Amino acid sequence: MHKIKILFYLILVSFSYSSYAILGTGLEISVAGDLVYEQGINKDSQAQDKLITRVGEFMFYAPIDHQFDGVLSAAAHDENGETVFELHELYIATSKLIPRSNLKVGQFFLGVGRLNRFHQHDWAFTRAPKVHRTFFAEEGVFDAGVEYNYLIPSSMNMNLTVGVTSGHRYGHSHTAGSKPKSPTHYTRLSSFLPFSTTNGMEFGLNYLGRTDAQDNQMMLAGIDLTGKWKEGKTLNYLLQSELWYKSEKDIDGDITEQVGLYVFNDFATGAQTSVGFRLDAFKDLSKRNSLTGKKINNISYGALLQTTYTSSEFAKIRPTISHEFDREEGATTAKDTRLSLQFIFILGSHPAHEF
Repeated sequence: MHKIKILFYLILVSFSYSSYAILGTGLEISVAGDLVYEQGINKDSQAQDKLITRVGEFMFYAPIDHQFDGVLSAAAHDENGETVFELHELYIATSKLIPRSNLKVGQFFLGVGRLNRFHQHDWAFTRAPKVHRTFFAEEGVFDAGVEYNYLIPSSMNMNLTVGVTSGHRYGHSHTAGSKPKSPTHYTRLSSFLPFSTTNGMEFGLNYLGRTDAQDNQMMLAGIDLTGKWKEGKTLNYLLQSELWYKSEKDIDGDITEQVGLYVFNDFATGAQTSVGFRLDAFKDLSKRNSLTGKKINNISYGALLQTTYTSSEFAKIRPTISHEFDREEGATTAKDTRLSLQFIFILGSHPAHEF
C-alpha cells in the first residue's frame, strides 16, 4: 500500500509541474489504464468473475541531450487481489553514436517476438495465448542489460537485434533471483516487406537462451509475423502470428520440449470498429506418464472472438469471448470458457508505435 501511495504522489507531482517541465525540454508524460472484467462461463473456468484494474502505468520519456534519450515506466498490477507496484523500464538510449544503430542500456522488455516487445495495453487482444503465458509469463519478460539494433544495409529492409541481460530471474518475479551460469542472451533478425506506402509485412526470426544458477539450460526459438493493410488512418486488416519452440535441460540431463503458436486476424468493420478472431495451439512434446514412462499424446487448443471500439488513439473498449481446452489421449482434461470486457485509456502523450 505504501508503494501505491508513492505512485499516486509521483503522478500528481508530475502533472502538477508538467506545464513547467515540458516547456523547452521535450519531456512527455503518459499514464495508461487497463481495466478488465472477466466472467467464467463453465464451472472449471479460472476467470476471476469481477472487474480488475489490471494495470495502471505511467511513463516519462524525453531527449536527455542531443545524443541520448531516456525512458522510465512503472506500473501497478492487480495480482490475486493485491496491488503490486513495479518498475518496468528504465533505460538510456541513443541512435546518434553509431550509424544505422540504436543502443539502449538499462531495464526493458526484451526485444524478441511480437507481444514481448509491446506493453500489455498496446496488444491487439486482451489476454495472451497459452504459448506466450507459458514461455514469457502473462505480460512479458523484462530484465536489465544492453540491447543493440543494427539496420543492415540491404534492399531487403533487414534489422538485427542482439541483447544480453543479467538473467538473475526470468519471467514474472518479485525476487532478486540468483546469479546465472549463463546470462539471458537473445537475437532477432527481422525483415520488412512493403506492399505500398501504407501496407506491409514484417517477419522475425528469434532466439533466446540462458542457464540458471542450478545449471538448468533453457532455449527458445521462434518466428513472428505481422501484416498490416491500411487505408488512410484506418487499419483495414491485421494479421499477427507467433510460433515458438522451447527446450529445457536440467542438471540431470533430462530434456523437456514444448511448442506453441497463435494466429490472429482483425478486420475493420467501420472507421472506429473491428472484429477479430484468434486460434491457438500448444503441445508438450515430452510429457510422460509418471508410472509407465510412456509419452502422453496431448494438445491444448484455444479460440477467441472479439470486437473493438476505438474512440480515438487514447481510448478503446473490447468485449471478448474465449474458449481453451486441454486434451490427453483423446480425452478432454480441462476447459475454460470466459467472457471479458476490456477498457483501455491513455492520459497525456503516447509514444509513437512501431510497425
